[in-house]
Amino acid sequence: MKRVVEEFLIGDPLGIHARPAAAAALAIRKSGARVTVRFGTSSADAASIVQMLGLGAGPQARITVEIEGEDDAIEAARAAVVEHLCAERQD
Repeated sequence: MKRVVEEFLIGDPLGIHARPAAAAALAIRKSGARVTVRFGTSSADAASIVQMLGLGAGPQARITVEIEGEDDAIEAARAAVVEHLCAERQD
């Protein structure tokens, strides 16, 4: 099992809210990867809509995403995070 950690900016002008959190959580659950999103001192299981909303990450917030799983699961989970939550990867 591999582990990947990346930083992203939240792309939605409303921050993490119900619709993108639900879409991301569904795709992440389907991927089979384990994904943790961190914002400030809080962390959330990205498969949980409620936990992601509880982060309180607003627009342009910098989040850290940790993904664990096999290569294909990591790729699918990362794609879900990028598509539904993030503006871009931060290097």
